[in-house]
Amino acid sequence: MDDKSLCFGLAALGHPTRLALFRQLVRAGASGRGPTALAEDEGMQRTLVSYHLQPLVAAGLVRSQKHGRDVVYSIDSDRLAETALAFQKVALLRP
Repeated sequence: MDDKSLCFGLAALGHPTRLALFRQLVRAGASGRGPTALAEDEGMQRTLVSYHLQPLVAAGLVRSQKHGRDVVYSIDSDRLAETALAFQKVALLRP
């Protein structure tokens, strides 16, 4: 992973609301969650949840899949592992 992609991913997680939504999706596992359920758990409007999920989707950390009229969000575990490894290399000063 290049530095630009790493920064993009970390920046996407750099907001308390986005981090809280990300944690919910991690707990949800492969089945994911819809924006309505996420909104109810966070006590916020569904449109605000969708707004905050977009940077996570753009960074590739979260997937969105349409199921009829509904959208389900889930973690992209491969991209998460890649981002974590890249960050670990930076933290440990490895090339």
